[in-house]
Amino acid sequence: MATLLSSSSIMVAARTKVGGPVPPAGAIDVSAAWLATNPVLPDRCVKHGLPVQRRVSFVVKSRPKVSPVRKLFVPGYTALNRGEEYLSKVQFVRVQGWPLCAECVRRRRLGITFAAVLLFGGLAAIVVAVIARSAMSGNSGVLGVLVAVGFVAMLVSPVPFSWAGLPRLTQTQATADGDAVHVDHASPEFVRQIEDGSQGG
Repeated sequence: MATLLSSSSIMVAARTKVGGPVPPAGAIDVSAAWLATNPVLPDRCVKHGLPVQRRVSFVVKSRPKVSPVRKLFVPGYTALNRGEEYLSKVQFVRVQGWPLCAECVRRRRLGITFAAVLLFGGLAAIVVAVIARSAMSGNSGVLGVLVAVGFVAMLVSPVPFSWAGLPRLTQTQATADGDAVHVDHASPEFVRQIEDGSQGG
């Protein structure tokens, strides 16, 4: 049975179910209704437990289960149907002032910078190769390699962006019903301030 903890209208639910798997240490749910009041959240990072350096506002979404990709091979079921199924189930919760420590800020800056370098660098490589090819009379294997490298760089650019994304840094996702924000592996310092209602500035 879920354990409910409340303080100053804060609701935190431990993700423990009778007969179910044991949840990871520090897994908590924070009430979406409480978050909607724009409270001042803890002054400790949820991931590392370090002092807050920056606060961010973003939308946390759930991860609804939809039909498997193989269903697309069934006549009458298209990618559009799968998209509609996803949109009908996904839930969103707005969060304001979520704490990030210096380590999280550094990781986010590095990931976004690296993603931008891959994306725009890859695009520039392709453009340069196309321009150079149009100015040449013969074929060049080097230009072909440059195009391939640029294409691969653009293709993998979402990887560092995802690595530095707020959902991964904050370890959050909305619950299936949208009533709470679930946090995996929350630091003891963050959990303690949520439970005690002692929000930092």
